[in-house]
Amino acid sequence: MSLKYQHPLTRRQVLKFMGVGAVGVTLVACAPAVAPGAAAPAAPTATTAAGANAPTPPPTVAVNNYGKEENAVVLWHGLTGADGATFAKLLDQFAQKNPDTGVRSEAYDWDVFFQKFPTAVAAGTPPDMAIFHAAEVPQMASQSLIQPVDDIFFSTGKLPKDDFNPGLIKAITVEGDTMAVPFDNHGWVLYANTKVISDAGLDPEKLPANGAEFIDWAQKVTVDEAGKHPTDSGFNPDKIKVFAIHFSWPRFSMPSTLWQFGGGTVSEDQKKALLDSPESTAAVQYWYDLMYKYYVAPPAIPGIPTSYDLYKPNTLALMWDGSWSLNLFNDNPDIAPPVTRAGSLNSLAPDGHQACKIDSHIMAVPAGVQTDGIDRAAKLIQYLSDNGELWATSGQVPARLSVQQKESVQSIWSVKAAAEEFNSIGRTEVPHKSFIEIQTAWETAVGAALAKTTPLPQALQQGSQQIQAILDRPS
Repeated sequence: MSLKYQHPLTRRQVLKFMGVGAVGVTLVACAPAVAPGAAAPAAPTATTAAGANAPTPPPTVAVNNYGKEENAVVLWHGLTGADGATFAKLLDQFAQKNPDTGVRSEAYDWDVFFQKFPTAVAAGTPPDMAIFHAAEVPQMASQSLIQPVDDIFFSTGKLPKDDFNPGLIKAITVEGDTMAVPFDNHGWVLYANTKVISDAGLDPEKLPANGAEFIDWAQKVTVDEAGKHPTDSGFNPDKIKVFAIHFSWPRFSMPSTLWQFGGGTVSEDQKKALLDSPESTAAVQYWYDLMYKYYVAPPAIPGIPTSYDLYKPNTLALMWDGSWSLNLFNDNPDIAPPVTRAGSLNSLAPDGHQACKIDSHIMAVPAGVQTDGIDRAAKLIQYLSDNGELWATSGQVPARLSVQQKESVQSIWSVKAAAEEFNSIGRTEVPHKSFIEIQTAWETAVGAALAKTTPLPQALQQGSQQIQAILDRPS
């Protein structure tokens, strides 16, 4: 399979790449909040809540300018979540320290980003730099959307390659070319509301060890407006006041659960679709039962409150959400520690196996960017990499190994917990040159199953067939 960087991007490649964004989850990046002063994202759609197949919303963008507008670095990214406020501070500080260079920051819903970005590259109007995820680098490289960065950063001594996790560097290296600069490590973290758990008469320091224990535990936590539990006579599933858990963002919750059950979406050798395997089916069925059989999780249908919405008023016991959620707690001190404690995802699997999805935001230079644009981008990329200590205050784990060990970073409660979890049970998704297309296929299938628009076995079988067809294409 050849993923070697090529240029220029063909019209066929652009159309193919754009097509994968036409369906699938359209949840805003890395959490539901928006950076201060930014334009609000599109209103939630059916795909926002459940990953079900629904019309794609019109493109929305949050544009912010920092410093001098002439000669500004044009940056496209999807950091519109709770970490956006910290990112805005980083960009503002860069502009202040570089008065000759400003920043034009354009933040998009990720799925809008993946439609707009290849179009701009093909049209010869790319941004100077872009931030997306390590898992998407092979596809970006195979579509000739980004250019190698070794000669910009690493061989020139601007950035020390040995200060990054070797496995992460390997993941963003395509046939010998390093295609991006890592910005952070991020992933799914467990946030436990000790007040909600204690109010249920349970010990927040002793969470369930496996899926069977969790169902019993969750039914004790969940109550309706009359104070009845799901196991009580007269319990009203339409008037639930406190939930035990929330499915949150399928893009992280589902892979984490699949791996806990021994399943997945794609085999490690990239040859076999696993979405309808017995293990994967059991994982999806487990979430289905939490929603519709035990009533301990909100149903994955349009219009449900987000995990943040439920967690802030103390009506959610366990929140599976991103390491980027730190600013949620900074902005809502009533739920900050000691009310909340962060740790590794609890296992939903029968045998108690733990796993969580991790990824990395990476910084890339698009194909077609000329020398002056590369120079602007290089200055900002180096600054962001060198200032991971500030980025850590958003909850993200800095990519630079030396920065991770700094006392100021280790002292951040959620970052410390996330780093420990990522190192012990963190897993990345299987890379593939059609990664985004595969992701869209399984998200759509799982969303249809959990939204009850397609019978679960049928939805997973259809999704798996779509994934297998992608894997079987000639290289």
